[in-house]
Amino acid sequence: MHLIRMAGPLLVGFLLTAMPANAQTGDPAAESRPRIGLVLGGGGAKGAAHVGVLRVLEDLRIPIHCVAGTSMGALVGGTFASGMAPEQIESNTLAIDWSRTVGSEGRRDRLPINRKLSDRNYTNAIELGFKAGKIRTPGGFLKTQDIEDLIRDLITDARLKRDFDDLPIPFRAVATDMVTGDMVVMRQGDLSVAMRASMAIPGAFSPIVVGDQVLSDGGMTRNIPVDVARDLCADVVIVVWMSSPQPSVEELESALSLVSRSMDVMIETNEKAQLAMLTDRDVEIEVPMGDITAADFERAPEAVELGKQAALRMAASLSRYSLPEDEYLAWQASVGRAPRDASRLAEVRIVGLERVSPGYVKAQLVHSRPGAIVDTEQINEDANRIFALGDFSGVEYHYTGPPGARVLEISPIEKAWGPNFLKFDIGLDGAGNGELQAIVRGEHSRTWMNSRGARWNSILQVGKHSIVRTDFYQPIDSRQRFFVQPIAMLDSRLEDIYFDGNRVARYFLRDIFGKVDLGANIGRVAQLRAGVRTGWIRTKRDTGDLQLPELEQERDSAADVSLVYDTRDNVGLPTRGSLINARYVNAGTWLGGEQKYELIEGVASHTFSLRGNALTLLVGGGKELSGDLPPTRDFRLGGIRSFPGLRPGELRGSEYWLAGGGYLWKLADLLALWDQSLYAGLRLQAGHVRDRRDQVSEGTLYGISGSVSGRTPVGPLRLSLGYVDNDSWQLQFSLGRPIAEGSAIDDVF
Repeated sequence: MHLIRMAGPLLVGFLLTAMPANAQTGDPAAESRPRIGLVLGGGGAKGAAHVGVLRVLEDLRIPIHCVAGTSMGALVGGTFASGMAPEQIESNTLAIDWSRTVGSEGRRDRLPINRKLSDRNYTNAIELGFKAGKIRTPGGFLKTQDIEDLIRDLITDARLKRDFDDLPIPFRAVATDMVTGDMVVMRQGDLSVAMRASMAIPGAFSPIVVGDQVLSDGGMTRNIPVDVARDLCADVVIVVWMSSPQPSVEELESALSLVSRSMDVMIETNEKAQLAMLTDRDVEIEVPMGDITAADFERAPEAVELGKQAALRMAASLSRYSLPEDEYLAWQASVGRAPRDASRLAEVRIVGLERVSPGYVKAQLVHSRPGAIVDTEQINEDANRIFALGDFSGVEYHYTGPPGARVLEISPIEKAWGPNFLKFDIGLDGAGNGELQAIVRGEHSRTWMNSRGARWNSILQVGKHSIVRTDFYQPIDSRQRFFVQPIAMLDSRLEDIYFDGNRVARYFLRDIFGKVDLGANIGRVAQLRAGVRTGWIRTKRDTGDLQLPELEQERDSAADVSLVYDTRDNVGLPTRGSLINARYVNAGTWLGGEQKYELIEGVASHTFSLRGNALTLLVGGGKELSGDLPPTRDFRLGGIRSFPGLRPGELRGSEYWLAGGGYLWKLADLLALWDQSLYAGLRLQAGHVRDRRDQVSEGTLYGISGSVSGRTPVGPLRLSLGYVDNDSWQLQFSLGRPIAEGSAIDDVF
């Protein structure tokens, strides 16, 4: 009997699915019931309210015959239309790590080690292109790969249905064609692409290009697509839209606030036109969002609850369209999604590439191999590995062939603004005495100059520490595990010289050299290099007493070996991960060298994440093993990064050690999704410099410092007050790109 009760609704569901919409059922009540279209409006993070509404519609047993959605409404609506139950949509929504999906969390973990190290001191993520004599910007400044992976994981095999009328519930997504300015109703193709196009906020997310159309967020033309649902199937429309308090006059006094408000006004205008089309039969569910904004993805649980409350307030109007329980169960059975099945891959193809080697891309695949049985989550992992290479604006994929012998086509989308890329950076350092030091840096990279992925980099940095550098990074094998890198560089620094804590001179230190490195990339976390360099060093006194010997263009030739191991989540104010940075240098008379010395230096640090706070412990040191270090190779301690409380380069010598730790308390999230937070910090350190240039022997120095620091759009911000037990106090400040202080400790803080 139990089996009969279970089979009854399933049979009715099958019959409902098989019969045309206007077929006679023999039940006058059923024949008179209207077809209900669900309209889900856009609103960014506020759109999580749609999930709460779906849960109430399910509790009230309201059947949905078609769905039309815009932006976040397309994300929720497309997932629902693909057959996922509201309860599962809610659990999936609440489980989303929005800081990873929309923000920057975990991004550095996925970078190849060569990219991780080349970007380790860049304090912003802005990458411009240079093409046809013009500087070009990306289509969107925020990454979309994780969003696309999320969509593909939510809808799974529904992507195989190219006609959206064939989904469990017919669906339409609305976008805007940025070429014509017209609304575009997407009714066929790849469902995940349609959902992503509807969400492509101009300037934030790159658009979707389909033929001659450049598709962006549908909210600009139809944020609440009532007419689209009517055309699709709806006799009755249930509309869900999110409202926010209107701004006050005082809040609209600045140019920036007016520009932001102009987009809201445009959207509200087309919303009003659509809401005016509603009749007495329709149900309008307005969800007041309070202070939740379109960017507050971390507040998704609150938005879900607000959606539930708003739908419950309309329960009386909604209940007019409730079904008896057995009929509702039958409807649920008819629109349910088949269980997700893993697919066996018969073939994997990399398609659509012009510059990047398909073999290099295929080498990143871990799960997606011929003969493997894979699911969407595993393919998404592989797509993320490809995206992390840095050459693509996105990575798409789709299946062809039967379930038992799928052909997986992966389509990495090469950055349209490349292959010439530009980066810019600034750095400021200041102290309580009013001195301010600055650097401005620009970098040009030409990528994929040959099939192995050669990259030509050139750097110009001016200011207190000036650099002119060019290098050619040439991978040796197709997987880019091994490489050769010739380098030419001019390094010029203006440094203060101290005697027993008092500044007595200022020197220009110049280092010009050519170098060739052989290296190995060890997974995503380490790089080993060995190289030979030769060039000239020079020191010239600018002001003050003679404290350093003046060197007139002496030849310096050396061999060196270095190792970097880096698992930190951020280069500025890391909250987890480790850093090991070590080098050995041996200078001699080969290649005409006039300097003879050996040195070794290294630092090891680990940062522990503690409930949003961070504890960093470190130990480091350097030693002259033989010979005499020239002034340009001195070890230096002092500055806001290496030893707060001492001025940059205050201690100079041929040997040092340093140990200590710092603790960061999170005070506030500035932009939580992009990992921009404000911290209070406390730091303790002890260190000793031997054979100092000023011939002063102070033994071990101990220091303590307090700080306020944070990550900003232009890089790390630090304000520190430090004390050292030689009675030195320093109020110090830094913003943006670090200005080198002269030790391996520079890379830790």
